[in-house]
Amino acid sequence: MGNVRRLASIAVVGSMAVAMLSACGNSNDGKTNANTPNTNTGDTNASGTNATGTNTTGTNTGGTTAETPKKDVTLNFWTISLSPNFDDYVNARIKKYQDEHPGITVKWTDLPYGSMENKLLTSIAGGNSPDVVNLNTGMTLTLAAKNALVDLNKEATEEQRSIYFPDLYNSTKLGESAYAFPWYFGLSVFMYNKKIYEEAGLDPNKPPVTLDELKQQAIQIKAKTGKYGFTLVSNPPADLYFSGVPMISDDKKKIILNTPEALAWAKWNKALYDEGVIPKDSVGADANYATDKYQGGQIATLTTGANFLNRVKTNAKDVYDNTLVAKMPAKKEGGNYQASLMDVVVPTMSKNHKEAIDFANYITNDESQLEFCKVVNILPSTKKAAADPFFTQGGDDPESKAKIIAASMVGQAKDFTLGIKDESKVLDPLWKGWTKMMLGQQSPEDMLKTAEAEMQKQLDAINAEG
Repeated sequence: MGNVRRLASIAVVGSMAVAMLSACGNSNDGKTNANTPNTNTGDTNASGTNATGTNTTGTNTGGTTAETPKKDVTLNFWTISLSPNFDDYVNARIKKYQDEHPGITVKWTDLPYGSMENKLLTSIAGGNSPDVVNLNTGMTLTLAAKNALVDLNKEATEEQRSIYFPDLYNSTKLGESAYAFPWYFGLSVFMYNKKIYEEAGLDPNKPPVTLDELKQQAIQIKAKTGKYGFTLVSNPPADLYFSGVPMISDDKKKIILNTPEALAWAKWNKALYDEGVIPKDSVGADANYATDKYQGGQIATLTTGANFLNRVKTNAKDVYDNTLVAKMPAKKEGGNYQASLMDVVVPTMSKNHKEAIDFANYITNDESQLEFCKVVNILPSTKKAAADPFFTQGGDDPESKAKIIAASMVGQAKDFTLGIKDESKVLDPLWKGWTKMMLGQQSPEDMLKTAEAEMQKQLDAINAEG
């Protein structure tokens, strides 16, 4: 259940790849096209060592690896839902890699989101593990906890690790180990209907900078137009974390949820519902609710990934033409924004660790990610790619502006995770309790107290398993 929610939130937050890639069909600055992609998956286990003893053992603490690459190596590369829409892009990158690395052959397999986990489990159990795999952060951590993934802090070089934004690279960190090269992601931007703002007597040139300003504008919009100012796209765990709630202790043994900061955030959200600032039926609604209401002209604002603008343009051109774009109102000054990442990992059962790490680093490097971003409206996890003029230049259309604004937030992006296995089980009481609170079935105080206790029980059970 928790996974379902996490994925739903991923799609909504716009942070996500799945949606991002999927929604499009065309692209940035009239470049190319794109469309349906990814999501997350996986699960498995493995012994943790490279049975062949061939590479792997080299622990790189800096610089490049001095070993001579092996010849005639075949790398099996698995991705999630990138084919057929991104066949040209992926195949071109593979061809270039092979041309630059004689003796290396990359065999690409793309799997639907729903089948990745079982396929990966079966392959590893059968001793036929792929070498490079595309997973999301949650699944990466689940596999890492089972010693199924290569620790890149030990086996990748400093040169390979250093190209990424540190917060994104550390999204899959457990203890002193990190288990994935971060790939693409998306970030929410603030989109709003200029016409509704003017009807409400608000200055369209002054979008809200804080959440309290957003609330006040919504109250005025409702009073003047009868329409809602916004609807919540809620991800309680991530929202609480980015609001300053620790969620879990550094040693991963204690849940820290019932805090004054958490109570203040819970009450702020509950008041939106009680005071009629947000639609009552938005609580518990799916990822499409907000976009449908926005393109229907029923709410004034939309906070989601820039890729959703393409859908608005297709379904409601008049609303799209009246759409302005701004940076997300801040939960906390200088804080992070949720970026649900797609990652690339190397299973420990791969017989070619060194070559697999090299290809995983290549498919997520500056050049590869920048090219991908020009095909579809996503964001890169590498510092150099994010600094490219592509992300600071564009037209005056809403999509171009959204791309530039989202890119300006990349340095504050981080994928929320507790950094534990079976994370969804631990978070489930919070998701359930949050909905009960919003619907008035539980007070904010009782919700936090109960959720913390139940989450602690789940965490204790997981830690007891070892």
